[in-house]
Order: sequence, then C-alpha cells, then structure tokens
Amino acid sequence: MVAVLWAYDGWIETTYVGSEIMNPGRNLPRSIILSTLIVIALYVLASVAYAWVLSPAGMSVSALVASDAANVTMGAIGTTLVVVAILISTLGANNGIILTAARIPYAMARGGMFFRSQGTVHPRYATPVVALLWQCGVAVALTAFGTYDQLFTYVVFAQVVFYALSAGAVIKLRHSAPQVARPYRTWGYPVTPIVFIGFAMWLVYNTMKETPQDSAIGAGLILLGLPGYWYWKKRSV
Repeated sequence: MVAVLWAYDGWIETTYVGSEIMNPGRNLPRSIILSTLIVIALYVLASVAYAWVLSPAGMSVSALVASDAANVTMGAIGTTLVVVAILISTLGANNGIILTAARIPYAMARGGMFFRSQGTVHPRYATPVVALLWQCGVAVALTAFGTYDQLFTYVVFAQVVFYALSAGAVIKLRHSAPQVARPYRTWGYPVTPIVFIGFAMWLVYNTMKETPQDSAIGAGLILLGLPGYWYWKKRSV
C-alpha cells in the first residue's frame, strides 16, 4: 500500500507553489482533482492491459509486469520501450518535485521559521537557489545511505503523518479562527477530514508494524526538525 501511495503522491505538489498560481481558489482544486482522475484512469487502463496480456496469475509471479507484458506483445523492442518510458517518467517526476519541494523551506524562511538564507532568490532566474541546493544535498545524502524501497517508505510515512496533521488543522482552524476567509470548500465536512485522518493513522500504524526500522528512521527525520521549529517559533514571537 505504501508503494501504491508513492505512485500517486504527486497530487500534492501543486499546493507547494500555491502563491505563484493565478486564481488559486479555483485552479488549485481543479488541478488536484483533474490530475488525480487522469492518473487513476491511466493506472487502471494499464493494469487492465497487463491482466489481459499476462493474466492475473502471470502478474502475480512477474517481478517486472510492464516489461513482461510489453515483451509478450512486441518482443524485445517492447521491453526497451518500457525502460525508456520509465526513464522519462522518472525524470519528469524529479523535475516536478525539484521545482515544487524547494518552495517549502523557501516559504518557511520568508515567514521567519527557517534559516534566512533559504529564502534567497536568484537575481537572474528568480528561483530559491539556496533552497534548491540544500534540497539537492539532502537528496544525495539519503540516496547514498538507503535503498529505493527504504526511501519511498521514509517519504510516504512522513508525508502521511503531515497529511493527517493538515486535515486536523482544518478542524482546529474552523473553531479557533472562524473569521478567516476560506476560498476552498471541504466537501463533506467534518466527516471527510475525520475519515481521512482515520485512514492515515491506520496506514502509519501498519507501516510501523510491517517495517519498524524504516518507520523509525522516517519518524526520526521528522523529529530532527522539532528543535529547529521550537527555536524559530520562539524567535518569531
């Protein structure tokens, strides 16, 4: 399930550049909903094609389902095309993550909640250059000391925790700051965020149960940020 969530996880990336999107009250929900539906349709169609070519029994014993299906239909050239498609997809995913994820430390720095240097903008390209370089260093370090399965477990574990916190923040802010303008509607409130938090807690618990070491590392990476958060929060008061 963690691997499946990693495959779908790009839906959140557009919110990282929310301040740079025109009319975000309309375009952010549209981009999230439409992109998620497109990915679901593509994944379902691909899965149906694999099952048609290999059969469910053949898929269950295949380590490389897409490559094996392509090999059956197109031979060796099909396997090569799948490899090329995976490389293109990987580069495309990296491009989106690199461009958006650096906006988080950038926004934190501009809000006085992180190193001021992280808010530095390149004079020519208008990009958060220091945040991008910092992100590169962290990615290289994690890649050097972890396997692919470990890395996506760290990421999904940490992100699900913060997704649950974000959903909880919707409930809390409805009570503590009812006067704040809300350009986004929470469909089915309060059931929707409560159900989401419940599933997120179940996933976190199950991940901790099935992969305790990777979960502990993911939790440790989150906890490393707490001293910094408390420090900058105290300074900003």
